[in-house]
Amino acid sequence: MRERLRLFGFHNSFLLAIYAMANIDKVVTLVILLAFFNAMLLLVTIYPIHDITKDTYTSTRSLVTPQNSYPHTNQSEECSSVIVTGDATKDGRPILMKNRDSPEDLFNMPVYIPATTSSFAFVAVNTNAMGINERGLAVMNTAMPELEHEYGIGNLVLNRWILEKYESVEDVARDLNNSRSLIGPYYRSTAGAIATCIGVIDRFGAGAFFEISNTQAYVQYIVNGYDTRANHARIFPGLASGPSGRDQYLLDALDEIYEENGFITWSDVMQKSSRYVRDKELGSVSFSIDGEACNPNTGASMVAVSGDSRYNGKLNIMWGAYGITPLIGVFVPSMVVARETPAILGLMSSYTYQKWLSAQVQANPILLDPNRVQEIQNNAFYAEDYTIEEYEYLINQIPDGLSDNQLDAYTSEYVERVVGYAVDSYLQETTSIPVPPRGVITVTSTSTSSILDDTTTTITSTTSTTNNDAYWTTISQSTSVTLPNMNRVFLGAGIGLALVLVFTLSLKKRIS
Repeated sequence: MRERLRLFGFHNSFLLAIYAMANIDKVVTLVILLAFFNAMLLLVTIYPIHDITKDTYTSTRSLVTPQNSYPHTNQSEECSSVIVTGDATKDGRPILMKNRDSPEDLFNMPVYIPATTSSFAFVAVNTNAMGINERGLAVMNTAMPELEHEYGIGNLVLNRWILEKYESVEDVARDLNNSRSLIGPYYRSTAGAIATCIGVIDRFGAGAFFEISNTQAYVQYIVNGYDTRANHARIFPGLASGPSGRDQYLLDALDEIYEENGFITWSDVMQKSSRYVRDKELGSVSFSIDGEACNPNTGASMVAVSGDSRYNGKLNIMWGAYGITPLIGVFVPSMVVARETPAILGLMSSYTYQKWLSAQVQANPILLDPNRVQEIQNNAFYAEDYTIEEYEYLINQIPDGLSDNQLDAYTSEYVERVVGYAVDSYLQETTSIPVPPRGVITVTSTSTSSILDDTTTTITSTTSTTNNDAYWTTISQSTSVTLPNMNRVFLGAGIGLALVLVFTLSLKKRIS
């Protein structure tokens, strides 16, 4: 309705202005009408996104359920996710995790999508399921069917639009409720019904969950803490409920890690959160993974790490475990600046599936042998730790002032080397393969960036936390950023035109 009103007011205001210029004797009436229609434009504001943010440290289990909500009803859940930011991390860099549960799409691999003159380059699982772009913005989604009356067929398209066009959490927050933006309430539903929660982190250190329908969007900023999502609303008014099921399991895992160490690392999220099956694999009897955060339908998992603002975010990274099930898979890295992903990653779904078969008890896809799972995990964890250590070495060694070609050379060498070693260690189930030597980069050529110019200013969230008690608060505005408001521009133009017409009428009367 607001969009129709905006279009009606905008177009008809200009028609009235043209008519007034041709019929100057009727200008007074038309000036009044013109002012009226431009006033209507003010009603079509870019509403700030609804901010429903809570403290997300370690007291999430005692979360207060918002008013006007009803208890979560059991439904088929398909994905689960985690965001960790700020003081809850070891180094302040935000972490985004997603377990992708999709029985209809069991083959998963990372795909590099190059930049165009109007979009950023990115790497994403199967092109849009979850990924990170060259500006360090990472995104994932979990379906939330209760937000719309039809299945959210546009959810993954929304992911891709965000990867192509956005570089900060605040950019996304601003445009989700902007009726003139690509991801705003007027245009986003053209991709199909939207019923989703997206998690976003950026190179500025921010992280947030957004619960989105065709027409509404609500944000929960994760500030110096952590939280999780599965497939039921947690902040959407009238539908929100506290954590239960898989998002509660993941909260339990994060609580345990945080209580033990006082912070959460990238490897913690890979090895103790993404793979969390409530420690069943540590037992001595066969165990079921049905209904767990990592389950027989989990075909891929992503852990993205951002927060490095150098080179406009190009040094940020994602790890992915591909194939059923990441519980016995291995996380390997991808970097957008390294461009094409190693070919071996296209085979990981098959390799992981074979490991999964070897861990099953009596060919039961739900029932696993804990001893076999631990054997596979020990080697996978060793390989993952190596890729993390080498990434930390890489980003500490990269100097300022490199060209895109030089960055490509540094990062490509890292990705090819560590992925090859990690996959070999995983497949052979050994930690004794000699570690390959680090390459020596001698690139001397330079090139001009083919991506969009950086025009984003660092933005700091206005939401903060002051204690560890869980609470809910509704804030009227989510950002203090001042943006050009085209409605007021049109109003100013209309008032200016009206003044010109009044002056013209006055002058005409004096002359006559």
